[in-house]
Amino acid sequence: MSAVCNKLLSLSEEDLRSKKQLAQAAGTEVTAATSELCRALELAEHGDGVAGAAVYAAAARDRLDGAARMLAQVADILVKGTLTPETAAWYSRLDYDRLYRSGISLGAVPHAAELWQAFTRQATTGGPLGICHDMRDRTLAVAALIGDWLERIDAPAADTVLPRIQSAMADLAAYTQLVAFANKVEPRDPAWVIARDAAA
Repeated sequence: MSAVCNKLLSLSEEDLRSKKQLAQAAGTEVTAATSELCRALELAEHGDGVAGAAVYAAAARDRLDGAARMLAQVADILVKGTLTPETAAWYSRLDYDRLYRSGISLGAVPHAAELWQAFTRQATTGGPLGICHDMRDRTLAVAALIGDWLERIDAPAADTVLPRIQSAMADLAAYTQLVAFANKVEPRDPAWVIARDAAA
């Protein structure tokens, strides 16, 4: 991953190591938050009710807040680098549709065409930094949803909100998986570029 990032942006070895560790840790926190939220929904539906679910929901929110802080640190590192004209051109000509179909056929990514389109927009307009900012914004949005629910936990219909939060969490987990898959592509690999005559 460090080698991949170094071909995209000129960064020091220390920055590359820090970025890799932070990005991996953020991904782990998102995965853990997904698990915590599933447990919260289970308790709300079949176990100790909303009060028990709140414990796990709060843990999920805390993990997402932690992931967002790590992603902010990743962004601070990425902003030090510069995207070369060659890499920017490669990004603009990358065959994102074919890459997505490849991920689907390999079973490496979920069927989430709308999320992939959102990722594609970020990649083509903002590059690695734009993707990082988008991931952080999505993470904070889910954390905020959980926080709002926790503040209204005594409301009569509080337990009905949890499935909506779980859907948002599932989208975030899927988006994380899509980004991780795309990050494995070798930068400036011509195999994934749309031919100029095909693009014309």
